[in-house]
This record gives sequence, structure tokens and C-alpha cells, in this order.
Amino acid sequence: MATTQSPRTPTRPADLNAPFFDLREVAWLMKVSVDTVRREIAAGRLPCSQRMKGSKIRVSRADLDAYHEATRLVALPTQRNRRKQVRTAA
Repeated sequence: MATTQSPRTPTRPADLNAPFFDLREVAWLMKVSVDTVRREIAAGRLPCSQRMKGSKIRVSRADLDAYHEATRLVALPTQRNRRKQVRTAA
């Protein structure tokens, strides 16, 4: 009896250096759900390509890297640096 995975289950890409990934592979790379990837695409924050309506959605490695850079969080200053900033501001 073979078991099948849900289409919403993120899967590890066979080739991590591939030029394109499907939604499940993108979800695995981003460590989010497939639904989150779909929401990011629908919001226009993650570009994708599709040959025709209803076919597989693909995301390029370059677009994934650009999305990562655009949404990267900047590290907050350490507690020691915050104290110095407060003292000089006063």
C-alpha cells in the first residue's frame, strides 16, 4: 500500500542549485507552507512563471534570492550599543 504526500507538503528539491523550483520546493527552501508561498505570489512579492493557466507554477532561483534580500531583517543593535545611544541622545 503506497502512501502519497499531500500537495501542500513542502519537499526538498532534488537539486539545490536548479534554476527553477516548484511551489513545494520553494516552501521547503523558505521553511514555510505552500499556502504561504501562494500568498506571497498573489501579493506580488514573489515573482513566478507559468507556461499556461492551470500548469505548474515555477519560481526562479534569481527571484527567490531577490525575495530573500528584500525581506531580510536587519539585526538590532546590541544592548550595550543601545545604552550608548540613549546616553548620547540625552
